[in-house]
Amino acid sequence: MACIRSLYFTRNAFDNAPHRENSDIIVRRMVSAVERLEELVVYCPFSVSGLASWLSLAGPSLSHLELRMDNLGDNDIIPESPSKLDCIGAAINVETLKLWGVLIKRIPKWETFHNLRILEVVGARVEDAAVNAMIQACPNLTRLLLLGCEGVRSISINLPFLEQCKLDFYGLGNCSLSLTSPKIESLEVQGCSWIRVPETKHLKNLSISNSAGSQMFEAILVLSYFSLTFVFFIAPV
Repeated sequence: MACIRSLYFTRNAFDNAPHRENSDIIVRRMVSAVERLEELVVYCPFSVSGLASWLSLAGPSLSHLELRMDNLGDNDIIPESPSKLDCIGAAINVETLKLWGVLIKRIPKWETFHNLRILEVVGARVEDAAVNAMIQACPNLTRLLLLGCEGVRSISINLPFLEQCKLDFYGLGNCSLSLTSPKIESLEVQGCSWIRVPETKHLKNLSISNSAGSQMFEAILVLSYFSLTFVFFIAPV
């Protein structure tokens, strides 16, 4: 299939698959039939081994990868075994990466994603060290979305080309954020009580909120522009 560049598999794509073949086998067969796959979107269930097999075939040519990981309930993690997140490292040239329902409890075994410009994670259970390391492995991001993330206590983002950033953290609303991105234009933050942004020359859109209920909190945002420093105190809602 020399002309095909994209494959898209819906959530229930293989509910009535013949011969009881699972999605791992069917997706691998279709991926292997494409000469140079550039976009792969998988919402149907898959295993670690299935994902590893697809990306061993198509990883280097992919520019867009979107996966419904569905591994938030994986509590029994074997440190030596590869995770779904580890497998993504095979898509080393990817430019857009979107993940849904992902467990980020240990540092992913990734090389640096030099071509990655857009990273979106929706619905995640995380550990600080793991999510910070994941972001550091994507130094050239221009757009970062972390939505519906649970477990964040402290996050540090140092991305020189980042222009758009949207963060939504579940919990008590007491996590801290340090963002160093001199090209940042749009920043939206939910669930942080302490925020520091030292370089904001290009900032055009700013939104800060905290839905921690009746719990008292103080959100601090430091904006440095030339020689001026502004400190904003956000009153509880």
